[in-house]
Amino acid sequence: MKSVTTTLRHGLTIVLMLAAMTAAKQTLAGGTASGTVVSNRATIQYDVAAITQPIIESSPTGNSTPGAGAGGDTTFVVDNKVDLTVAEINSAATPVNPGQAAAVTAFTVTNTGNTAQGYALTAANLTSADAAVHGNADTDLDGNNLRVRVDANGNGTYDPANDTAAVIDTLAPDASVTVFVLIDVPIGATNLDVANVRLTAVTHTAGTNATSPTVETAGADDPNVVDVVFADANGNDGLEFDDDGYIVSSADLNISKTSTVISDPFNGTTNPKAIPGAVIEYAITIVNTGAVDAANVLVTDVLSGDVTLQTGQYNGNASDIQIEIGNVPALQYCVADNADLDGDGCGLSGGTLEVNPTAGLTVGTTAADDTVRVLFRATIN
Repeated sequence: MKSVTTTLRHGLTIVLMLAAMTAAKQTLAGGTASGTVVSNRATIQYDVAAITQPIIESSPTGNSTPGAGAGGDTTFVVDNKVDLTVAEINSAATPVNPGQAAAVTAFTVTNTGNTAQGYALTAANLTSADAAVHGNADTDLDGNNLRVRVDANGNGTYDPANDTAAVIDTLAPDASVTVFVLIDVPIGATNLDVANVRLTAVTHTAGTNATSPTVETAGADDPNVVDVVFADANGNDGLEFDDDGYIVSSADLNISKTSTVISDPFNGTTNPKAIPGAVIEYAITIVNTGAVDAANVLVTDVLSGDVTLQTGQYNGNASDIQIEIGNVPALQYCVADNADLDGDGCGLSGGTLEVNPTAGLTVGTTAADDTVRVLFRATIN
């Protein structure tokens, strides 16, 4: 005769294996889907005096959910495990330029729970007191007009015409979506300024357009009800965030002007003095210490009424102005005629001298980490 213990052991083994296989079919990365009804029962079989007795089923130890099972089924409902991650996508700060509109960086929001959820999204500027992002401490440069947009077609590229949603209405378990943060860069931003930002996602009931915040269930578990449990790593509060940053790449121009006495009517070029009739050479030096070229550079110099521009001083007496480009200078020349009638990039209107990029002078585009010098001469009246 088999022992009751042996029969019970075999019976339980069969029942538990069936329950495990049923659960496996419903399991996601975030766990079994919420609302799933889990039910099983135990049985024992035994003999008395070599006569097999009726099978005895277990009595329910939990509440029975209507429609979930019958007889001795023990049932419970899988609860709502709220879990999510927010992660920036870029591995470095996003390069931007001063005055740039709608500069974009991107994050991924992933539902790692077991229930479809919605998420409210907010973006905020960080400050120098916050932790550095990608090794770049915030310089207290705040992006203007911060806004959040959700990738509508999943291509990972911001499309202003289609990516218009500012919340995640519904995100299935195990699903991810790209979220873009946009800023307008202040026009006054300078080279290597850093603006770090934070994207925060807060869990809401799916399908409510993020207007119904999810609330964690208090008290003991009710096996007949889908309770809510916050299981996210950063505080167990249904809220997660991550940080990313922007770094400004800009030209950084400095300008200086010096004068040197070239000759005077009495000493010639030997120890000349700044007396009436002496020739003075002015040197305007432009240095770009920034990371990018400066385009459309216009040099303007209002000459004093005490001096008169000298003509034909350079390039074999053919030019009025000499331009030196680069740290090992390459030379360009132009004539300061009235309002630049010859279109060579240099003009004189009244007492105002202009050297401009209209004729493609290199001074019009001052390269990054480069120097341009503009030389001209005048006679002291």
